[in-house]
Amino acid sequence: MNRRCRILACGSPDGGDDAAALDALQLLPPAVALRASLEDVRQLSAEQLLGDPPGSVRLVVDCVAGVGPGEVVDLPLRELPALERRLRPASSHALSIGQAVALADRLGGIGPGDRFIGIGGAAFGLGQPKSPAVEAGLPGLVARIEGLVP
Repeated sequence: MNRRCRILACGSPDGGDDAAALDALQLLPPAVALRASLEDVRQLSAEQLLGDPPGSVRLVVDCVAGVGPGEVVDLPLRELPALERRLRPASSHALSIGQAVALADRLGGIGPGDRFIGIGGAAFGLGQPKSPAVEAGLPGLVARIEGLVP
């Protein structure tokens, strides 16, 4: 069993497409939970990216604006701060998710295997349902996450 992988899902369960990452956690096959820690973090902070043993992998998952609804993006976590203006995670954060990642990186908390996996969203209003495009894209998001778990 390899629990040196953490999947950190950001989002709001009542925010339309912003719930996609949280829903993806629920859709992962049970075998993934044997290989990784599944965490509903809602709002990512730098502290959540610090303190893992060397060689640990973190997969940060969120719904984003800036790409087509339902489109899955996968990039090294270190690249997120530079792309944050174009690829905007939709969850509300005290620090933006890019700022949290940049701070954690400066403190030595981001490793070469850490990734950001996002799904493009269209409906982010409180109480809105997920858009059809995000519903259709969820299996691809789940498959991408599952494929990255060591």
